[in-house]
Amino acid sequence: MSVRLSGKALAVWMAGLLLAGCRPATPPPAAGPQTAFDFSRENGGNSSAGAPLSPDEIVSTDPTAARLQDVGGYVLLYYRDHGQMPATLDELRNIPGGQDLQFTSASTGQPFVYQPAGMWSPQRGDKCIILYDLDLKHGARWCLFMTLPKAGSALTVDVAAIPEPIFLNYRAAQ
Repeated sequence: MSVRLSGKALAVWMAGLLLAGCRPATPPPAAGPQTAFDFSRENGGNSSAGAPLSPDEIVSTDPTAARLQDVGGYVLLYYRDHGQMPATLDELRNIPGGQDLQFTSASTGQPFVYQPAGMWSPQRGDKCIILYDLDLKHGARWCLFMTLPKAGSALTVDVAAIPEPIFLNYRAAQ
């Protein structure tokens, strides 16, 4: 039996492999200040009451988060091929499957805000926001974060809903 993948499916599959291989060796500490919207199962999840949702479950709760996750995969592919961030999101459309990417909020239709040099917070020097939704839901907005590679690790991206007071601590790189 032979399996044939379309260009888009292949690109998504490759991004998944990249992301799977880019996980930290040790999980982050469980304690500490909350920096993302509370996505526990009691707030809309469908399993154990009060247990936090997995990253995949979080992204599946909102189509805007899913769009950001899709774009994040293509950013990783672009960076792998070019060694830099794309100047514009439209450059991602040149990657096989990228022509179907949506760069707008699912709830408002407004374009995402892209910051190729990143938005940085003094409290999170290793992680920056590269793309975010202008729409606030429950006082938080969806953001695509990028973690810079360190020795022996790879560039990573992840999606999180950030409360507005925390988001306002981030500043665009000069």
